Amino acid sequence: MRTFSYFLFLWSLLLSPCLAAADFVMPESRLEIEKRDLSKYFTTEMLIDIETEEGKSFAVFSQYMAPQKRGVVILLPDIGHSPLSYNGFNYLYQALTDDGFDTYALQIPEITYEKPKNADDDQGAEKESEADDSGSMDDKMMPAMQSVVIGLPETALDDYKTQLVAIFKALYSQLTMRQQEKLVVIAQGTSAGIFGEYLAELPNIKLDAFIAISAQLPHSDRQRHLPANFSLISPPLLDVYYSNDSPIVTRNMAERIRWVKRNSKFDYRQRQLFGLTTEMRQHQRLRKEVDGFLRQL
Repeated sequence: MRTFSYFLFLWSLLLSPCLAAADFVMPESRLEIEKRDLSKYFTTEMLIDIETEEGKSFAVFSQYMAPQKRGVVILLPDIGHSPLSYNGFNYLYQALTDDGFDTYALQIPEITYEKPKNADDDQGAEKESEADDSGSMDDKMMPAMQSVVIGLPETALDDYKTQLVAIFKALYSQLTMRQQEKLVVIAQGTSAGIFGEYLAELPNIKLDAFIAISAQLPHSDRQRHLPANFSLISPPLLDVYYSNDSPIVTRNMAERIRWVKRNSKFDYRQRQLFGLTTEMRQHQRLRKEVDGFLRQL
């Protein structure tokens, strides 16, 4: 028995170098994974690389298939969604080409959900812990309630906005369009809210229409100002939402109409869709609303 234990001990010593911890390998980014998956279904000519100062991205391109070209449509999916998500964008990407549009489905940048921690936060926490505990409970709760922000930190949204606008501008500079062709942007979710903020700044771009689908901003203060920003957008705006959307979206729709009336934005249209965002009938209804809106331009 002792001999067997001795040989077992020697064997473990021989295997110890092989059992050493492996070097840490960084995982692939979501952009590389999605691009590799899409390369199985699309040719290299349909996957257009986009390089900006903020990083790299790509767009899935599809050429118009109608007798006459009507313009170009740029699709901006929601945060965490692929360029061709099943919430209507995969259907629009194919249907709009039949309606006479070149379509570009953009790969959106990643967003940092964790708020960065700095030294100022640590010092503030130490000062609060050393503060006097005297005072009523209401006096202690009011500052905490005022500092609560629902959703993402504003720095994360600003970083996402910078990257999204940079990708759009890089693609916009590559487009070649005729005078009669229309440029349309269709955005969904947080991307729609962020791009609406960008258009409210009145950038120097030629955009013929903006279509927002379930537009929202995961930040309480900026969501509150979203109706006012939408009313300041220069191009015509089609505002689409679903009946089963988040209350953050549905409760904001009436306020958008009020601000549109105040700022006299007569080219604003609001449409409500019913059912799930993944249903084929809702995709067809969305296409009908988009096509009807664009034909009135």
